Amino acid sequence: MSHSTTQRDPGRAQRGDGKLGSLIFLLIVLAALYAGYKIVPAYYDNYQLQDAMQTEARFAFASKNSAAEVQDDIYKEVQKLGVPVDKKDIVVRFPDKTVSNNGAVDIDITYYVDVTFPNYTLHLDFHPHADNHSI
Repeated sequence: MSHSTTQRDPGRAQRGDGKLGSLIFLLIVLAALYAGYKIVPAYYDNYQLQDAMQTEARFAFASKNSAAEVQDDIYKEVQKLGVPVDKKDIVVRFPDKTVSNNGAVDIDITYYVDVTFPNYTLHLDFHPHADNHSI
């Protein structure tokens, strides 16, 4: 009964392949978690800003706010959230408050957030919009 020294144990090769596959899978999961950690806050802030804009649009006509007052209110929210928006980038279209236009209010903002990774910068474009047309 002689054993050849060139034969490999099939179980040993499979165990090695499993370790490499697990390591690659772990690296992919960690990279995805890291990317999410860097990107999700920008989207969450945009969601918060969108919500504040929609609330402001719904009540702007009823509260008899001018376009400048609506812009000021939105800018306060922008500063609270730390979103990179200049006051001049907040566009409020608030026609004369007459019965014929039903007090339509449109609020638009365009801004960009750069998310930096090692050797790469992701440029995110955000265009939140709010109006009270459905009221």
